[in-house]
Amino acid sequence: MNNKNLRIGFIKTIIVCMYDWMLVFSILFFLSFPFVFFNQGNELTGSYLYQIYVFIIIFFYYCWFWIRHKQTLGMKSWKVIIKNSNDEKTITLFQCLVRMVFALLGGHIILLFYKHSLQDIVSGTYIAKKED
Repeated sequence: MNNKNLRIGFIKTIIVCMYDWMLVFSILFFLSFPFVFFNQGNELTGSYLYQIYVFIIIFFYYCWFWIRHKQTLGMKSWKVIIKNSNDEKTITLFQCLVRMVFALLGGHIILLFYKHSLQDIVSGTYIAKKED
């Protein structure tokens, strides 16, 4: 089947992202307890160690699912997978990092004007409907 027919649209992409962010928020909520406990409930936002910790958790969530299963839990619910533009089997760790960095920089905004997100273009990946 042609890659063009498998790509998903803007609305579905945003819904998948929101679903995954709800899951990531839940994970961060529980994994932040040690920091809150050792910081005696004080504000954590100024802590660089905490910010690195949060980034590592988010990075691990996405990379684990993208590399091992080709889809996050949000992607699985909406029956989409991540693919390489050159049709290799799995994406690399570097592609995961590039996707995350450009997504954090607002890479989805380009979907309003173009059929590919910035992270898709730069990382050489795309989100597609899952073939049964």
